[in-house]
Amino acid sequence: AGVVIMMSRLLVWLLVVCSVHAYNNGMGATPPMGWNTWCTDDACGAIDYCFESVIKDVAKSIVTQGLNKLGYEYINLDDCWSDTNRSSSGELQPNPKQFPSGMPALIEYIHSLGLKFGVYTSIGTKTCKRNRPGLFGHFDQDAATLAKWGVDFVKTDNCNKPAQFTEQELFSNLSRSLNQTGRPMLFSLCEWGDENVQTWGANVAQMYRIQMDHIPFWHYPHSGAGLGYGGGTRDIIEYVGTLNPSTFVRQYGWMDPDFLETMFPITMSFTDSKTEYTFWTLWSAPLIVATDMRDLSADKAYILANPEVISIDQDPSYTAGDRLANNTDGSEVWSRHLFNGDQAVVLFNKNDKGPLTIKVTWGQLGWPQNANVTVRDLWERKDMGAYTQGYSAIVQPHDVFYFRASVEK
Repeated sequence: AGVVIMMSRLLVWLLVVCSVHAYNNGMGATPPMGWNTWCTDDACGAIDYCFESVIKDVAKSIVTQGLNKLGYEYINLDDCWSDTNRSSSGELQPNPKQFPSGMPALIEYIHSLGLKFGVYTSIGTKTCKRNRPGLFGHFDQDAATLAKWGVDFVKTDNCNKPAQFTEQELFSNLSRSLNQTGRPMLFSLCEWGDENVQTWGANVAQMYRIQMDHIPFWHYPHSGAGLGYGGGTRDIIEYVGTLNPSTFVRQYGWMDPDFLETMFPITMSFTDSKTEYTFWTLWSAPLIVATDMRDLSADKAYILANPEVISIDQDPSYTAGDRLANNTDGSEVWSRHLFNGDQAVVLFNKNDKGPLTIKVTWGQLGWPQNANVTVRDLWERKDMGAYTQGYSAIVQPHDVFYFRASVEK
């Protein structure tokens, strides 16, 4: 056992030494966008089953609605697809009742639509639910199986891991196994923010979770594994504010606050969903929607299909926005530098009641206070005019004013 652990740690060291090249494989050059099964026809993992027919319907609808042209290209399965037993040769296999055509045929269909396909796995001996097999002890074999199927995206959760290895060792070794298949696959590391993952996650994966699961509520208490202040949207915003994400985010290394829960029925209002999407784009976070993307309502399309807001997420500055002000009245100011010299700015009212007048000064953005700055409302796609000194807006509870600021050169 001691020899195995020593060899595992040697492999981790080699990966860190070679980390500059580890995941520049053409996947994840910009934050990935797409859909995940977790909260579609399921109460966000409470049932934990998914079906071939539904996955095909969602994929087809994404293309029919033109959402793929906005960047939504990944069709990802969460912890819902695998049979509880491996095949006679020890390979992972889908549940045959849920996937009667088999995984390669489904993936071929997804690829025929011009989309990409992703699956869920877990680093330990079992996944998080339903006694499905995990990857531990099968890293090379399972990576080869996923590559053979034509998988493009691999999410790996953190359940049932063996205690004798650190998370960095386990995920680094799986990263090696995925890379050695020769098939480019985007690796989504989901270890819930433990072990200071922001300092090493980008060395072994293109995206890495930074906290506990996101639950479709504004507030949700800290009740599960992982770091953070809670699972609600506001809880995540507050936690990320402490991380200064621009310090860590870089191309091929995206901080992942978890799925978007856009307009989950009853618990995620239009305003809460718009604020959620605003911050995910400000942070260059992956935009993986866990709610149903078939036949979007006008309100849901307003949030998910705004090209100006998406452009902030995908901006080639390859960085993230940070919190500039966390005021005692419940207002916050965030900003992010963009590739062309503009800045994306968020004025945020985190209170549950009452509007706030929130102001940002140009000095806060690092510009001369008397600079002439053009303000464009990103959500309404409307120019608001040119201003000196700064800009203020009346912002309703839970809401944001999200704008692009362009300084006169």
